[in-house]
Amino acid sequence: MNRRDAVRTAVLGVAGALLGLALVFLVLNVWGPDRWSDRGARPDGADAAFGLDIGLAVLAIAALAAGVAWTARAWRARRTVAVISCGLLVSLVPGWYAHGALIGPRLDVRWTAPPSSAETAGTWGVGSTLVRARADGLTAYNVRDGEERWTLAAPSRESVCAMSSRTAGGTGLVAFARHEKPCTTAALVDLSTGRTVWRRALTGDDTGTAGTDGRIALADGTAVVSERGAVRGLDAADGRQRWIRRTQAGCRVVSLDAGARRAVLVERCGAARDSWRLVTLDARTGGRIGVSALPVESDLDELQVLSAEPAVLRFKERDRRGTDALLAFDDRGRGPVVVPASDRRRDLVLYDAYGRFAARPAGQAVVADGIVVAIAREQGARRPRSVTAHSLADGRELWTKRYGRDVTALARRADGDLAVLTTYGYDGTVHRLDPRTGRGAGEALPVSGRDRLFPVGAVDLHHDGRGFTFTVPGSTVFGARPR
Repeated sequence: MNRRDAVRTAVLGVAGALLGLALVFLVLNVWGPDRWSDRGARPDGADAAFGLDIGLAVLAIAALAAGVAWTARAWRARRTVAVISCGLLVSLVPGWYAHGALIGPRLDVRWTAPPSSAETAGTWGVGSTLVRARADGLTAYNVRDGEERWTLAAPSRESVCAMSSRTAGGTGLVAFARHEKPCTTAALVDLSTGRTVWRRALTGDDTGTAGTDGRIALADGTAVVSERGAVRGLDAADGRQRWIRRTQAGCRVVSLDAGARRAVLVERCGAARDSWRLVTLDARTGGRIGVSALPVESDLDELQVLSAEPAVLRFKERDRRGTDALLAFDDRGRGPVVVPASDRRRDLVLYDAYGRFAARPAGQAVVADGIVVAIAREQGARRPRSVTAHSLADGRELWTKRYGRDVTALARRADGDLAVLTTYGYDGTVHRLDPRTGRGAGEALPVSGRDRLFPVGAVDLHHDGRGFTFTVPGSTVFGARPR
């Protein structure tokens, strides 16, 4: 082969390679899993891949036109086509990988739970298992592929009315109630098999009806339940009573929760100025550890126990000038440290305003390592678009992270960082944050591959160490894994 033929071969080979790259990008952009369309959130590199495809096509056409014109008289058509085809074939595999690298990281929806007319009441995430509660019972899914692992039906004519905020030892505590009645049955469930470890009848306490009104809780080794006139501690092994704390005359338990070792009760006694109080108990023995008066003087508008260890309450009075804050206490229940829920700059968004997840509300705040991190809405904004952190020691703001899209969910990752879900329309993207500094860690992960994934409302988000499971308002549950 002389030098001129070598140059012709190189030109036509490059032209074929450019054509191959353009074809690979075209196929992947239009028909591939990361196609430039409206199927889920577009990865950051999707627009660049679309633009590059156009550029490659223009270059390929120009190079082919020049190369063919140059070789038209010197070579036979068969030789020209062969060289172009070789260049095209050689570029296909590198083009596939180049397209993937340009698109960037993302989450692919791998499975979706079968649709149902029953709304999700709450979820638990335990390792590779997601347990979804509906009115008619519990269903467990493998978070990797969506395979249904087990189901547990609710008792006849009863519905799920409450769930423990945490799991312990691979078990969860759930309560059932008849229509418009208080919870009257509690059951401890083995979350790996769906087996009911024990079931116990309760004396229903009708003073609380919402999911934020904690009626049951699970510590390590002890189930804590609120009944009419008393709070009981039950042995998690067999459901037998370990201790009982009878409510004082004129008092009632408004809400309760538990951590690994402590149980906290919010009580209201009479109508005096100091009638609201936080009681901290040893969950194993029921012994009182501390009592703190709450800065409350009027009726309750909102109450949620965000954490039991340390105790952090979301409390809002009906009095417009009353307490509207997060109240934080130390490990003996002393406090509170006050974090205003609303100021001149922003409002903290700590609950699902649409009232979904009736048995266990979707978490929109994370308490860990001496700080509380919550979703926030800037004053004047229609939807929350930031995440802010405050110290539990003195209530001061530590950092605020703003996003250009709505913040819909906040959760703790398995590695201790935060996972933040932002949505735009029906599309979502998961971000990773360092809870100590508020700085982004790693690249954002668009959730792609399906349309209309995220309707309006809070989303329950679970990270299993590798992928994410999303429970959206209504009955939809789906899992996504990184590409």
